[in-house]
Amino acid sequence: MSELKTETPQTVPIEYAGKWIAWSDDHMRIVASADRLADLHREVERIGEKDVWYDKVPDANIRFGGAAFRG
Repeated sequence: MSELKTETPQTVPIEYAGKWIAWSDDHMRIVASADRLADLHREVERIGEKDVWYDKVPDANIRFGGAAFRG
């Protein structure tokens, strides 16, 4: 039987609107952000994070957004 996850991911603060963010492997914390995906990828490598998920945060005026992928 699988264990139910009771924690919820961090709410994305408004200052990340329109940016790319990298989530920790468990999706519980934002580990880095950047305006461009290539810059974010470099930052994640620089800080040594492993197994992150990349996500594009919608602009502040958009109420629904997108997709995430594992880096």
